[in-house]
Order: sequence, then structure tokens, then C-alpha cells
Amino acid sequence: MNAIRKTRGIILVLCVATVFAVLVQAQSTPPWSWGPILGAISEDTAAITWKTSRSVGFDFSYALAQVYDASGQWEETLTYSNHEGVAEIWLRDLLPGSSYRYQLVFYEGDAVYPTEVGTFHTMEAGGRSYAFALYGASNSNPDRHKLVADQIASEEDVTFVIHTGQLTEFPSEERYANLFWAISDLARANPFLPVIGGNDGENSIYYDSFALPKGGGQNGEQWWSFDYGVVHFVALDSTTASASDASAFHEQTAWLRHDLTESQGKLVVVFCHDPLHSASLDRSAGALLRDVWEPIFQDYGVDIVFSSAAHCYEHVYKTGIHYVVSGGGGAPLTAEPADRTPGTVFARYGLLHYVRGTIADTALRIEVIPVASVVDDKLYLSATGNSIDTFVLSLPD
Repeated sequence: MNAIRKTRGIILVLCVATVFAVLVQAQSTPPWSWGPILGAISEDTAAITWKTSRSVGFDFSYALAQVYDASGQWEETLTYSNHEGVAEIWLRDLLPGSSYRYQLVFYEGDAVYPTEVGTFHTMEAGGRSYAFALYGASNSNPDRHKLVADQIASEEDVTFVIHTGQLTEFPSEERYANLFWAISDLARANPFLPVIGGNDGENSIYYDSFALPKGGGQNGEQWWSFDYGVVHFVALDSTTASASDASAFHEQTAWLRHDLTESQGKLVVVFCHDPLHSASLDRSAGALLRDVWEPIFQDYGVDIVFSSAAHCYEHVYKTGIHYVVSGGGGAPLTAEPADRTPGTVFARYGLLHYVRGTIADTALRIEVIPVASVVDDKLYLSATGNSIDTFVLSLPD
């Protein structure tokens, strides 16, 4: 009997020790799965999302950059308890054209887990001088995606980033973990606004993860638009053109007509994943977009359309509109085709790259920044980082 009791005692001690070890391990790893990710931004608002893997309390603190940098103190702190999963916060009543610092601090028992201090910039009223970056097709290779994202993050004056679709091969938790790892530095300091492409919109994880400008379709975020100074930005879901149910495509087209009616007198920049013109990708969706959307683009004075379903760089100019394919975000790259699309201004294949847009008064300067060439699946970093294609769009006098 004594031997049995002694054995039971040992088992009990081992069980308690095991539970204690699990608790210690739980508290030794940060409780957040990803984030923070900056989302939609305006003159007086900013949105941030993140995800925690277990229930924790947290503080979200922010302050004007000049205040925080001078004093190390936060002006506002929002406190929450017992939150698990995706969180989305909208900060309101911010100052236009201002830089802010922010930080999340998670609390779990005696353990404290601070994130790195992030930065965001509210839109400036009038917005006559700012920059944005654009890239797309980042699926399949997180390391190459991170290479592109980190180079964009090194641009100090970029106000926001547009991703033109095909974030991952499929919107699963595992693939999104790789996505958020790749954009962690970029999206902590730049609003990250993705456009639906490929399989992006087939799972609620897309809508749960990103705080996007308001528009239409699913969650009011399937397609959207916003103004910044003299530019009207429009994001469309071109995957509706190949969907079995045509109702979303018709709904979106009606929304597009109305939206562009409100954009007169501005430069108009459109993002849609499937290209209307490309030598590397010509499928049924592109044909329908040319038949239905291209006349609308012409009627309402769209200046430039960005896409990324073809994994290359192509610049086509037709009927007064620049069509730019920028699919160099890390996905397997498209081989150079035998022919060029009529109206091709410039094309480059086998290149990881992104696009930088700079607004100066009433002009938009487009620069295509190379990151690395890919030859026989080997990377060769760009020696200079100088633009390989540069052009300027201007409002008419």
C-alpha cells in the first residue's frame, strides 16, 4: 500500500509539474499570431488589425510622433481585457497631415508582451505632395515576397501601399501566417490595402484580416475607392468577371459608373487584378473586362489601370489610358512571350519589382523599381534600384 501511495504521489507531482511547464511555455511565447497591420486611412482616421492566439488583455497606445519622440509618453491609451482572435480598431478625430506613433502591449498574468512601436501618417488636406507604392502577385514564395516588401518599407515617404491581388495561393491560416511574416515591417508603418485577385476573396479570412476603405460587395469591402488630393483611387474585384454567378459583376459595374461620376476633375487610378491588355495572359476575364469596363474607363477619363495576374512588368498605352501589369511581388515569374500586345510601351520579364507613384501638385510620376532578377530560379539583386520605366500623368490645364 505504501508503495502504491508513493507512486501515486510521484504521478501527482509529475502532473502538477507538467501543467506548470505548459503554463510557463504559454507565457514565454507572444500571444499574437500576426500584426499589427495598418489599414484604411483618411485625414482624421486610421484603422489597425491584428490577431491573438489566446485570450489576453492589451493596451493600445498612440500619440503624435513629435510628442512621443520628445517625451516617450503616449497621449491616448485604449485598454481591453480578455480578447482572442482578430481585432480591428479605428482611431478617429486625428489631425490631418500628421505623423503618429503607436504600440500594442499584451498582458497575460505577470507577463508583458510589447510590440515594436509603429508609425502611420494621416492624409493631408488637399494632398498635393505624397507617395504611394504598388505591387502584386506575391503567392508561393514568402522569402521573395519579403524581399520586395522590405525594400518598399525602406522608402521613407510612402504614405500607403496597394497590393493588386493574389496574396497567397489560397486564403488559409498557414499561408496567411507566411503573408503576415513577409509584410510585418511594411504593414506596421504603411497602410496595406489589398485588392482581390486569384483566390483571395474565397474565404472570410481576407475580410477579417484587412481594414479596407468602404465601397460595395461583400462586407462593403469587395470593391472600394477613396480620394487623396487630386487623385481618385478605385479598387475593383476583377474575379467577378469569371464567376459562375454574374450578379456581382453587374452590381460592381453599376457601382463603378456611379463612383466615377463623382470623380470628375481628378486623376483616376484603377486597380484590378486581371489585366485588360497583356501579352502574357489573355483569358476570358480579360476579354469581358475589355468589353464592359474599358468603355467605362474611356467615358469617365480613367488615366491608368494597374493589374498583376500576369507575373511580369508590361506597360501598354491604348485609347489614352495607361495599362500597367506589375506582377513581381514574389510569385513564380512569367516567361517572356514571343509577341507583344499592340500599344506596348515597355515590358520586362523575370523581375521582382514594385511601382512607386509620387504626387506633386497636379502631376503623378510613375517609377518602376527593380528589386531582383530571377534567372534559372536564382536571385540577382538590382545593382542600382533605378527606375526601369518612368512616365508622368497630369491633370489637364
